[in-house]
Amino acid sequence: MKYLAGTASGNEISELRHLAGENPDLKKELDESDKVIGRLNALDLMKKVDTPSAFSKLKKRISGDKNLKGWFYYWQKIAAILLLPFIAVSVFQFFTSRQQPATVSSSVIYNEIKTSPGLRSDFQLPDGTKVWLNGSTKIKYPIAFTGKERRIFMEGEAYFEVAKNKKKPFVVDMGTLQVQAVGTAFNCMAYPDDHLVETTLAEGKVKITRLAEGQAKGEYMLNPGQILTYKLNSDKFYLQQGDLSKHLSWLNGKFMFRNDPLEEVCKQLGRWFNADIEIKDEVLRTYSFTGTFHNEGLREILDLISLTSPISYTITERDVNKNNEYGKLKVYVKKK
Repeated sequence: MKYLAGTASGNEISELRHLAGENPDLKKELDESDKVIGRLNALDLMKKVDTPSAFSKLKKRISGDKNLKGWFYYWQKIAAILLLPFIAVSVFQFFTSRQQPATVSSSVIYNEIKTSPGLRSDFQLPDGTKVWLNGSTKIKYPIAFTGKERRIFMEGEAYFEVAKNKKKPFVVDMGTLQVQAVGTAFNCMAYPDDHLVETTLAEGKVKITRLAEGQAKGEYMLNPGQILTYKLNSDKFYLQQGDLSKHLSWLNGKFMFRNDPLEEVCKQLGRWFNADIEIKDEVLRTYSFTGTFHNEGLREILDLISLTSPISYTITERDVNKNNEYGKLKVYVKKK
């Protein structure tokens, strides 16, 4: 995100703030970014405090002062200078502990980025890796990669173009599974409310490790074009040569379905449009659908599906709470 990285132009910032004024979800994300920038500036200020130099200067001043005012007076000055870094650290930790998205764990400072339903985002990690986030996705990463690997944490769906570094593998930790790469391009999907975790490889190679109780319980190596699906309810893996254009279509704002069960279609539409779509007739769940949509609204997509499928639908408009926050759309799909 150029705004967070400090590379956005004045016109781009003005346009972003104008859009945020019309979109509550975007405004919330922009406010969170401003908080992160403020905390990072506080950290930079803390690093600029040169305690040894200040202490040395004070000792010289004490030794050269002919009108000595007493040891207690000067030790007060020394204590004040020594407290500056402590105060800076305390202020930084105060904001970090109270605010998201930045967190501190085991002396590693993390940044966290979330996307709202229906919104996509792209940005660059500290190592140069490019990341695209689909809607309803959360990613946590250190502000600087240290150690022997570049580990990030993800929930939702994201596409990565990994900066090459053979000495420091790139790892996407999705809880149940982790994906390891050196320099490659791949897509990961692991929504918390879903029953599967999926990895699609576009370029290079990746190693996928299943974790149980913190221990590796199996590994898979993927080649370009392959898709590995892990189903949590059956604890089974499915490896196939997939249709990359379908699985990566979200990067271009498209919905592409190829003989997908209506239940899966409704799940994806619900995530994108922030809606609860309920299938009222069980017989419809396994009904397959094929189609591609781009820039259509939810009603338009449901209308098009109903033209080729034996379904009808009703939509209940969003509720607004006392904080003027909109709830999810309620959609009911039933057999004609």
